[in-house]
Amino acid sequence: MIKRNHVSWTATTERFSVTRSTTAKIRAIVPLARMLLARMPPVRVPLVAAILMLAGVLTAAPFVGAFAQNAPAAGDATPAPAGRPAGGLNILEFKPAMDDLMTMLVQPRHIKIYYAGQAKNWTLAGFELNELRGALARIGRTIPTYRNVGVDMAVTTIIADKIKALDAAIKAKDSEQFTATYAEVTAACNTCHQALDHPFLKITVPDAANYPDQDFRP
Repeated sequence: MIKRNHVSWTATTERFSVTRSTTAKIRAIVPLARMLLARMPPVRVPLVAAILMLAGVLTAAPFVGAFAQNAPAAGDATPAPAGRPAGGLNILEFKPAMDDLMTMLVQPRHIKIYYAGQAKNWTLAGFELNELRGALARIGRTIPTYRNVGVDMAVTTIIADKIKALDAAIKAKDSEQFTATYAEVTAACNTCHQALDHPFLKITVPDAANYPDQDFRP
């Protein structure tokens, strides 16, 4: 019989015994080690088990086999739950409200259209106006009804014609017409806010510089 590190090995039966203190430590660490090994690729299991043994966590070879048996075989990895990307990254579900969508998608483009028009960058102005149209359409699909009012219907009846007039001014590269039609679009935004029971949200023609990191010149 050979004794080493509180472990007695019996050559004939290949059984082993450990001290009570060591047994308690092993029992405490086994669940954690099994969970760690189960989450790792099979090729890494022997390496991790060896590291644990060197650290004094595992004091007998049979434990390595027990842990290895709990590791998933190649190709048997459990797929990530639906809605969660592979790799364990858990992204919180985000459901934007109407004010989130208006602030993120509409208001910035309303501002950028004005800066582009003032700089006579008609290509950029047309681009931002098209983005504004698309944003309003996406909002209508995301939140079809708001405060008992159909969002698409509100946009169609209140804002759509004003946007068309602004589009014509941009295509004509007419600064004077742009200023007038932009003001009409801005007023239509406020009319829409009133229809949706938000008269306190008042949009104005920009009167200060914003977006210092973007050059609006053509």
